[in-house]
Amino acid sequence: MKNLLHCVVLLVPIVLASFAHADGQDVRGCEFEVKARCASGDARVTLAQGAVIRVEVDVYWCALHGHPPFACTIDSSRTGQDSVWSEDGGATLIANGSPWNPDQPDRVKVTVGRDVSIDLSETQSLGRCGAGGKLPQTIVIPAQGKICRVRLGD
Repeated sequence: MKNLLHCVVLLVPIVLASFAHADGQDVRGCEFEVKARCASGDARVTLAQGAVIRVEVDVYWCALHGHPPFACTIDSSRTGQDSVWSEDGGATLIANGSPWNPDQPDRVKVTVGRDVSIDLSETQSLGRCGAGGKLPQTIVIPAQGKICRVRLGD
């Protein structure tokens, strides 16, 4: 009986993982921590048959002692009404439907290859971040491993 229980415990995660991919979706994700800049976070991109269908980014910046961290959040999906999705030269562009400053671009560019690159260089931090928070310039989700490569701004 004990051996049967061990087998069940080992097989349940494998069975659940197969159901997660049964609908053709693949979630690629990673985490990061930049101690010198006191920033951390994670990123996830959901693919359906190779196409980007959802992008999620959470970034946390340290605050003064005793205060909660500053947070930046992006959570956009093709079925959402808050963004406009398009394709451009092999990349998926996600434009914010209601940017903080309508006179400036506010878009995310996602490129899928061996790695997944999330370009946030034209993404407005205002409206997505608390005071003092800022989105990174780029986040790369590696094909192998769970640690993001991140380029922070100034």
